[in-house]
Amino acid sequence: MSCLKLSNVNLGYNKHTVVKGVSLELCTGEVVGLIGPNGSGKSTLLKAMCGLLHPSSGQAILDGTEIAKIPRETLACKIGVVPQLSSLPDSFTVLDTVLMGRYPHLGLLRYESKKDIAIVCEAIKRTGIEHLADRRVGEISGGERQRVVIARALAQEPRFLLLDEPTAHLDIQHQLEVMELVTSLAGSGLGIAIALHDFSLASRFCHRLVMLKDGSVFKEGTPKEVMTTENIKHVFGVTAMIYSDLASGPLVVNTAISRTDSDNSHRRIHIIGGGGSAAGIIQKLHNEGYRLTIGVLNQGDTDLSTARALGIEAIVIYPFAAVDDAAHQRNLELAAQADCCIVSNVAFGWANLRNLEAASVARRLILVNDIPISERDFTDNQATEIYNALRNNAQCIVSADISERLENILAQEEVKNERS
Repeated sequence: MSCLKLSNVNLGYNKHTVVKGVSLELCTGEVVGLIGPNGSGKSTLLKAMCGLLHPSSGQAILDGTEIAKIPRETLACKIGVVPQLSSLPDSFTVLDTVLMGRYPHLGLLRYESKKDIAIVCEAIKRTGIEHLADRRVGEISGGERQRVVIARALAQEPRFLLLDEPTAHLDIQHQLEVMELVTSLAGSGLGIAIALHDFSLASRFCHRLVMLKDGSVFKEGTPKEVMTTENIKHVFGVTAMIYSDLASGPLVVNTAISRTDSDNSHRRIHIIGGGGSAAGIIQKLHNEGYRLTIGVLNQGDTDLSTARALGIEAIVIYPFAAVDDAAHQRNLELAAQADCCIVSNVAFGWANLRNLEAASVARRLILVNDIPISERDFTDNQATEIYNALRNNAQCIVSADISERLENILAQEEVKNERS
């Protein structure tokens, strides 16, 4: 198996170090995604992997040989590059442009042979641009131009292909087409390193991910190991929902949730929900930075899916099972430890009645009552009796007011503590 390695490299420009002590290995047959904020070193690493930038310390190695010692023409026959910004001659045809990829194999003053033409035609076929072969580059779309650049790199017959943000500025269809092409190329034996900004594309199409922060490797592993709410929050400073796509299986990373501005991370909130009744509350309070826990939930519950997508601790029992002693005890502990406990508009039956009982140990309690308890009580009035008893020491609100009322309750308590 052929391998391309970076071993403890430091990289930079004009004495300014950008990458510090990074080791990375790329083997044939795999797709390795580089993710990280702008300036974290993704493009710099790719330049080192293809020999455009030499390490100030450490080594870049191809199949046991230091890349700096490999002649440029030889290296170009083994490593293809798709840069972030590709300048293509608009007046050239697609066929002529892809033919440029044969230059490392031709040498000085040599014309393309039938073999070279066959290799170029195969690269054009693999990238699905046969119908564009006679078109001028200036006449085709951005997505089509990207495929031309990839075809030109494939015409080099490389063992490794390095792509720097190849989906940038492309529409959704062309993004997917490029990434599907990348995985098919890896399936045919190429080793591919690709810098990406789209978390979901990286999770869906890459075998391994390398998450970079400030020029160093923050986390490396499978998409599930790397793409966690904690890692994304730490590296990118934003919150995210992460869940498995029910149809296709890969992770989906929803980064549409807004950036957390306030620091509520020292405030612990325990939520008692179920049946999807707390999903909106969970998302809202998580986005505002609170430390959340939730329980007790059955496997398959929508609230549980939301909690897991956000990396929130949840007490879980089997589907359709009643709250058992162990789960109830943990629920009591979390409710008692929290700065505030919130009971959502959850319906109560005999199986989850103990969830309502657990709310009685809360130091501060909020009851969300968009729907009257009488309409959610399936326990012959027992849930209503417990609920009404809890009201004596609780704040009753509608869900739309949750943020403001919670903030007021916690602020009042902090003032009280300061005075005492």
